[in-house]
Amino acid sequence: MEFLLRSIEKTADIAAGYTVGTLVIENAQAFLQLESGTIIPANDTVEVKNNNHWQRLTQADILRTTSEGWPAYAGMDARMKPGRKGRRGS
Repeated sequence: MEFLLRSIEKTADIAAGYTVGTLVIENAQAFLQLESGTIIPANDTVEVKNNNHWQRLTQADILRTTSEGWPAYAGMDARMKPGRKGRRGS
């Protein structure tokens, strides 16, 4: 059931004009890895799914790491709406 719910949410995000994927963070830069495997720069407002709500990331969030030194938000479901500059809460 969880898979179906995630699929419906993803479809709704795409219909609303978002690019969806998995957040990749490398060298303090954010990228989205699409379902096809393509990695694109996250040049617009980036949001990650945090529990049941979308959290807009700031540059400080992108730089945040875990106690082990890994990027804190990497690997999370993410979405980006092209054309919405001023990303990451700037």
